[in-house]
Amino acid sequence: MVCGILKTDAVLKCVVFQADYFSFKTPLKVIFYKKPTDGTMVERRRKKLGEILIAQGMITDEQLLQALQEHKRSGISLGTVLVKMGYISDDDLSSVLGEQIHLRSKKRIGEVLIEAGIITNEQLNEGLDEQKNTGVRLGKCLIKLGFITESKLFDVLSAQLDVQHVVLENFTFSKDLVRLIPEEMARRYKAIPLFETDGILTVAMADPTNLRTIDHLKFKTGKEVDPVIASDVSIMAAIEKNYKLGLDDMSQLFENVSVKNDVDLINREEEAEKGITDEEGAQVVKLVNLMISQAIADGASDIHLEPLEKYVRLRYRVDGDLKEKNPIPLQLRPQITSRLKILSGMDIAEKRKPQDGRFQVRVDGREVDLRVSSYPVMTRHRGVNEKIVMRILDPQSKKLSLDQMGFLPKMLAQFDAIIRKPDGIVLVTGPTGSGKSSTLYSVLQTIHDITMNIVTMEDPVELHVDGIIQGQINSKAGFTFADGMRSILRQDPDVIMIGEMRDRETSEMAIQAALTGHLVFSTLHTNDSPSAYTRLLDMGLEPFLITSTVIGIVAQRLVRKICQRCKQPYEPDPELLASLGLRPGLPMFKGKGCKVCNGTGFKGRMGLYELLVPDEEITKMVIQHAPAEQVKRHLLKRGDFDSLRRDGLRKVLDGKTTLEQVLGATQDD
Repeated sequence: MVCGILKTDAVLKCVVFQADYFSFKTPLKVIFYKKPTDGTMVERRRKKLGEILIAQGMITDEQLLQALQEHKRSGISLGTVLVKMGYISDDDLSSVLGEQIHLRSKKRIGEVLIEAGIITNEQLNEGLDEQKNTGVRLGKCLIKLGFITESKLFDVLSAQLDVQHVVLENFTFSKDLVRLIPEEMARRYKAIPLFETDGILTVAMADPTNLRTIDHLKFKTGKEVDPVIASDVSIMAAIEKNYKLGLDDMSQLFENVSVKNDVDLINREEEAEKGITDEEGAQVVKLVNLMISQAIADGASDIHLEPLEKYVRLRYRVDGDLKEKNPIPLQLRPQITSRLKILSGMDIAEKRKPQDGRFQVRVDGREVDLRVSSYPVMTRHRGVNEKIVMRILDPQSKKLSLDQMGFLPKMLAQFDAIIRKPDGIVLVTGPTGSGKSSTLYSVLQTIHDITMNIVTMEDPVELHVDGIIQGQINSKAGFTFADGMRSILRQDPDVIMIGEMRDRETSEMAIQAALTGHLVFSTLHTNDSPSAYTRLLDMGLEPFLITSTVIGIVAQRLVRKICQRCKQPYEPDPELLASLGLRPGLPMFKGKGCKVCNGTGFKGRMGLYELLVPDEEITKMVIQHAPAEQVKRHLLKRGDFDSLRRDGLRKVLDGKTTLEQVLGATQDD
């Protein structure tokens, strides 16, 4: 079969004929296709925009119909109409569909970028030169030169091709639809199904103009295919995430594993391991990899493997809360435990005392550390078993600036001034799991400069930061915080970070370092910032040394953020507002629950902070050993101090978190 295509302004003529060594055996057949006009292409793109938003549950059919009527009446773009009518926020629209760019006529990509003010003529010429030298497409040359981002390029390509751009990082996929295209085919063609409407399958493609690929997808799926455009990187990331076997399919993975509940107590380990076949042993490796990759994809901070009487309970800690996953057959517990202990360098023969270890995995092109802890637990019928907890230390999750951590602008300006002082002690306080380490890492990344020598002592090192010298405490080898401080002072440091001021000796050396011209950061376990003074005094430190070196204390808590996709206003109890000193009728928000937040109404966490900046009155109180409550009353009267509760209420009124989250994490002032 040979196909020839002749293009004219009015029609596309497709000439189809069969040939056998160029001797025609069948009559010539000519098929005429009407060339779509610009108007129909724009209409198609507009329709696709609405379909995507409906498929993601962001708008309803009725809202789309009303927006289309307003669009037809006013001539304003559909996306702008949806935002103006309040059906969707501008951020939500761009998070799924990118920036909506509309062209009145067909133009070259360089012309579009210049007219939109994205690049200059000089940058375009430089990109064209790069294209001549490398043979790579202009868009990729401009990305390589750093003139545009990949997302911006695809926004422009979307307008140029009249094909909707989709941001896959924020897209919710259907498992059933994804399986319509085999993984190998999806990778080869860089395509992934998004949703289906009226028998038409919408597929994200890196090259939506490739008609051969579209035909192959039609044949494989048995459906009409309507392409949208997405970046190569986002499509491959979506394939990695959605074609992996999910934990929900765990029962299918181990459907042939028989679980024996009547295990003899004396020979329980031997009998369990005898019941495992070679095939099931290979599946254990797959299961361990699956657990870890799924936890990282879900944004979990910890993985809990807990041996119970009839099964092994698997739980992830996501946004501070533990969430139970599908149970693991008890018969696989010994091999899963051994696998994790081998990976983390533990003694697999030692099962009666706690152990600690660590290993690394590579997920989606980045290295993630896992800190592993085993703890012997007693079960009624099966004797001593081991609970395994893995802390996920993802470098990407901790690379946040201070404003991203949740500091309000006024407090951020104060804190930024403090951390840039040449000497003194800055303390971050709060209970375990309140985000103290993340705050310190953000501080170090903020002040890091090539002219500084920053040295840390940590137990353990949770995040490796380029350019910073990080030390790992090893108590078994005799390397304690106090020993580390003596060595650090001989390393010519400008800034010192101590993981925790645990004892008097370490604290005294930190004070001496601050007195000799060093800036010291550390943490304490206290409920609020004034209590830090009480804790230091209880260690036996001299009051005058504390007041002369401590230049700032930050107390913090973590609360869950409202999901921005399903956020909606509500009216809280007037009596509750009155008890908090808030007037009735103030706007407050909560999450309704959607696919993005798994029906919880929350997505991610943020910090609540209080910043104590000492003054002369506080210095007098500390020297007099005044209680923390007296120091706090003075700070509240001073007028420039927001307690944890006040900082939280401000964020409630800003629509960032809920009243219940703040009240549950803070104490009444």
